[in-house]
Amino acid sequence: MGKSTPLIVWLLTAVVAGATLFVLLTYTGSAEPDSIADTGSEPGSSGREILASVGSYNLYSSDVALIRAGENAVEGWTQDQLFACAAEEAGLENTAVSRFVQERAKQLYLRDLMIEHVRSSISTPTDAEVLTYMNSLPELYLQERHYYQIIAADRAIADSLHTRLGWGQNFQVTAQNSSLGQKAAIGGDMEFISGGEMLLQGLPMEIALLDGLSEVVPSSIGWHIFKVSETREITDTLRVMRSASEGLYNSRMEAALDSVLLVTENRLAVEVVH
Repeated sequence: MGKSTPLIVWLLTAVVAGATLFVLLTYTGSAEPDSIADTGSEPGSSGREILASVGSYNLYSSDVALIRAGENAVEGWTQDQLFACAAEEAGLENTAVSRFVQERAKQLYLRDLMIEHVRSSISTPTDAEVLTYMNSLPELYLQERHYYQIIAADRAIADSLHTRLGWGQNFQVTAQNSSLGQKAAIGGDMEFISGGEMLLQGLPMEIALLDGLSEVVPSSIGWHIFKVSETREITDTLRVMRSASEGLYNSRMEAALDSVLLVTENRLAVEVVH
């Protein structure tokens, strides 16, 4: 995929991890009530206010405050803990898995803190920096391509369509008859888009610099075939500058994260056994 894709994946994963972390922290922290320091003189058996109890498990107000949980946190925790207790009573728990889940929760929590720390150090690019960046990548930001797209439900269908297109079948007619995309009715016409904008959509560099018919490209929504009919100089500089600004910011963020990984890896013994 494009250069910004690893960063996007990281950030999306961080969001999922945040939701997972709430469940894990409230479960594991409350199972060991002394593991979280007292945050004030609140009423309760250990000096902290208990918001909910299920058997010997307690959810404390300080736990909820630490992770800024939403208004349905107590109800959700209570239901989840009932399920957890039922699983324990049924002998379903694998203690090794439980231990790994707790370790993984801490890992994701600390990772998210580091990503946010790095993000806070990256400044928004100025217009002058964006223009310099655009000029350094003219094929991505100073040109735009007229894209057409076909989306198929599976690889076999996409391959069949691609073969027929290679034989000379009309792309727009094929899109109208076979594409699942929103633009199918107009022949899959995506209009003029810069290569940089295509990268921000998570597409690979070969699509951003496409000339003619593409290979079949997979995504989370199906299998894509693109065609570029013509290339011209950009006509909407402000629109492309916005995408270039995001691309530059993402490249800086990715470089900063790579630097953190490299420095830390050089300090620690790392071995991955395949």
